[in-house]
Amino acid sequence: MDAAFESPFRAWVESRRGVVLRILLRARERGEIRPGVDLDLAVDQIFGVFWYRLLVGRLPLDPETAAGHMDQLLCGLTT
Repeated sequence: MDAAFESPFRAWVESRRGVVLRILLRARERGEIRPGVDLDLAVDQIFGVFWYRLLVGRLPLDPETAAGHMDQLLCGLTT
């Protein structure tokens, strides 16, 4: 990876991961996610879907498709 690109890119990714992690923490506090769920792994799963679609380009990543991915993923996290 290009050194000039890597550091700012990783900082941006970590900032976005932090946002998603905070959302999941609040959901767990409300009892919407089981206490034992590995939230760091859940963040990886969430981002994995989007990076795959963006990088591989198999199908478009439109709002409806993104919502479907999230609904399906979160069904496995809910109580």
